[in-house]
Amino acid sequence: MLNDLRYALRMLLKSPAFSAVAILTLALGIGANTAIFSIVEATLLRPLPFPHAERLVRLYEAENESGARGSTLSLSEQTLRQWREFDGEIFEGIAAATETNVVVGSTKGEAARNIVAARISANFFSVLGLPPARGRNFTPEEDREGGPAVVIVSDDFWRHNLAARADVLGSTLTLDSVPHTIVGVMPKAFRHPYRADVWVPIALPANSTGAGLNHYLYTPARLRAGLSIAQAEEAVRRMCVAINQASPSPTNARGVYMPQLRDSFVQDLRPKVLLIVAAALCALLIAAANFAGLLLSRVIEREGEFALRSALGASRRKLVRQQLVHAVSLSVIGTLLGLLVTAWATPVLFALSPEASDTSGSAMREFDNAVRLDWPVFGFAAGVMLLVGIGFGLLPAVRAARTDLRGAMNTSSRGATLDRGTRRLLGSLVIVELAVAAALLLASITTTQYFRKLLDEPWGFATAQRTIFNTMISDRLFSEAAAKASAVERTLTALRALPGVRSATVTSPAPMNAPRNLMGFNPEGVPAPEPSGYYFSYSRVAVPGYFSAMEESLLRGREFLESDTADTPPVCIVTEALVRRFWPGQDAIGKRIKWGRLDGPRPWLTIVGVAADMKAVADARDGEVIGMIARPLAQILPLGAQQIDEVAYVVRTENSSLPRLAAYEISSLDHAAADSRMAERFIFVLVSSSSVLGVILAAVGLYGLLALQVARREREFGIRSALGATARQIIALVARQGATLLSLGFFAGAVASWGLVRLVRSQWSDMPAPNLIAWICAAIVLGLAVMIACWLPARRATRVDPVVVLRAE
Repeated sequence: MLNDLRYALRMLLKSPAFSAVAILTLALGIGANTAIFSIVEATLLRPLPFPHAERLVRLYEAENESGARGSTLSLSEQTLRQWREFDGEIFEGIAAATETNVVVGSTKGEAARNIVAARISANFFSVLGLPPARGRNFTPEEDREGGPAVVIVSDDFWRHNLAARADVLGSTLTLDSVPHTIVGVMPKAFRHPYRADVWVPIALPANSTGAGLNHYLYTPARLRAGLSIAQAEEAVRRMCVAINQASPSPTNARGVYMPQLRDSFVQDLRPKVLLIVAAALCALLIAAANFAGLLLSRVIEREGEFALRSALGASRRKLVRQQLVHAVSLSVIGTLLGLLVTAWATPVLFALSPEASDTSGSAMREFDNAVRLDWPVFGFAAGVMLLVGIGFGLLPAVRAARTDLRGAMNTSSRGATLDRGTRRLLGSLVIVELAVAAALLLASITTTQYFRKLLDEPWGFATAQRTIFNTMISDRLFSEAAAKASAVERTLTALRALPGVRSATVTSPAPMNAPRNLMGFNPEGVPAPEPSGYYFSYSRVAVPGYFSAMEESLLRGREFLESDTADTPPVCIVTEALVRRFWPGQDAIGKRIKWGRLDGPRPWLTIVGVAADMKAVADARDGEVIGMIARPLAQILPLGAQQIDEVAYVVRTENSSLPRLAAYEISSLDHAAADSRMAERFIFVLVSSSSVLGVILAAVGLYGLLALQVARREREFGIRSALGATARQIIALVARQGATLLSLGFFAGAVASWGLVRLVRSQWSDMPAPNLIAWICAAIVLGLAVMIACWLPARRATRVDPVVVLRAE
């Protein structure tokens, strides 16, 4: 083996140009794939940092017993209490959390600021299995209404805001003007849920009015040991039946949707990431086929040498082993160089990915999901190295072991052309490269069209020269609805008085976001759907003048008025999609919508306006959601923080500069709209990059094949020239072979693309199929690459001197 290795190194040094091309080809293919794998590993594969994480699940209420994902809701307080009664039988514990923002103010007079907080149940960290790094969890007594004011802080908050004080436990932190005692510090990099900086007790009321109507709780749970998810789902279904039989209520859950906790964070991201992985693997396949073609061409050029060595006693096994060692040596060097490419590319790719941003990253960002070159990444690179070195080096190695001395000597002679079998073998590798490159080009052009469509599709409201920021109006800060309304109005008045401000308005949630909780409703005169008893719509809260300030088209009716208060009949504005669904061809002004179930306690809302449809960044789990229903802020504020505890101000300025405001999450609306498409942009960049790399490698492979064949057909071209063939005819002869390979490769790539599109659309229905423009553009780009690859060998063929060739005879 040592002799084989020395032989391989001599071959590398003897042919530096060949070695450089082979190594560079592998470095690009392996480096790009390893960089993408490092992101996939951090996002999709790395386990959660909890003991027995496979037993952690996330609970959703289902509208029916089947537990279909598209008909699910977050848990309500009522369902949480009901299901907790079965702790021990199905679950070791059910935790609960909800997001909030708190105002942090120092007792030493430092400036107050808003930070993200999570309100959690006392058992939240114990259910996950991750205790604080310092201090303790909350106690049940602290997780009750009126309990002690305590807080747990993140490691990052402790280090950057509390100076990493060793005596932090027992000290005081002022939140929403209330001193809280710090009882714990969480481990480094942990900010779950909601990327929280601090955690406070959720303190759910023991029994509250409407507890079954508001579905807002994030509820991780730990299954009892030995119980599978399927068994637990069946047990919860039986539990729901028992609850409904014992205490019938339209607000009771009918079933459960129970994914693994980790899967619930990435299941919507998975098909998009897999599309990127498929594109990267296609580029790797082209690189590997190119590598095999290079090795095979090298073997063909040395067939006489191999046949002679075989005749002198070299065994077939020895020849195969030497060539495999040669291939693996090239693969090792290519992989090492590829790891350097990975080290450079990984930070760049991660910066472009949605996971790089708190606003667009998945919940996995709340754990230790930093992208790094760790052992799984090195293991992936090593696996690819062996696959390429042995798997794609085996065919050239077997070819090198041929023992026909006479045939090999004739084939390697100056005037011999490649035999049919060899031409077919080399041509097949090139066809594979061109087919994969064609599929990549179709995918790239299709994603480009899809991304442009997303960018060009109007939101339904204006985003230019608008600044957005959030503020809290929770019950902790304002005890009365009148105080909240007064604070909002004072802020609007101050904003409108700022220099350069043309308009200011307020809404909840942010204009391009769908709310965390859907609004159940029933249109007047329309039968209620079964079994849920209501349809779903996105909900929005707005103030008078909101639609004109956002330049949203109001098709019929009026905007909200100052007279739409809590003391007047409830009103709403709906979008055209809702009207088309329930009252096609009718005037919806004056019609009514029941908030919630028809037999529920919530009021009827009178439609006073119809707005044009608008887009919203929503959750794929929402299922069928019909339009949007907007309600006046003044009529929602008295309902408390369960309906609204945060509002977004939108300020239109004369230019793009942001005013100096004491708020949080300040951004231009244009930037917020662009960030909402970060995942699609990431797919576009990577698929397009893979296709460019694939086309270049495929062109290199075709060039190598044609260059070899031209070199072996010099005698033929010389004789043709002597008999009167023109340069154009010889170029056409070479180009015809390239065109044949292109046609076969493009056809195979089209068939493969058709199958891949069907697979991708089964997981990501929004992704369009390639259209005629995509096919034409892909054919043009690949055709140009093939023309360039054919031109150089063809020009060399025209320069063959017939006198020199005939003299050599």
